[in-house]
Amino acid sequence: MANYGEVKKLALALSDRERATLAAKLVDSLPEINSDDDDESGADRFKKVSSSMLRRVRYDPRNRFLDVVFRTGEKYRYKDVPPDEYDGLMDAESHGKYMQRRIIDHYDVVRLEN
Repeated sequence: MANYGEVKKLALALSDRERATLAAKLVDSLPEINSDDDDESGADRFKKVSSSMLRRVRYDPRNRFLDVVFRTGEKYRYKDVPPDEYDGLMDAESHGKYMQRRIIDHYDVVRLEN
C-alpha cells in the first residue's frame, strides 16, 4: 500500500482535469454521511442511483415529496408525487429517462439549497 507522500506525488503529477475526475470518483465512493440523510419528516434516506443524470434520490411518503440530487449537485423537490411513481423511478432501467418521461414537468418542483 502506498504512503501519503507517494499518493500526493502521484496526484500532483495528474492534470487538473484528471485530478477533478479522480476527486469526483472518490466522493461518489464515500458512504453517505450528510446531515440531509436524516429528515424529521419521515423521509427515506437518500439512496444512490446508478445514473448519468442523477446522484441520489429520496422519498417522503407522508408528504409525498421526491427529493432528487442531480449530477450537477443541484437538489430539487418534486411535490405530491405518488408512491408508485417513486417505486417506478427506483425500478426503472434508466432513472434519467424515467425522470424525463414521468417526473420532470409533471409535478410542481422547488429547488433546494445545497
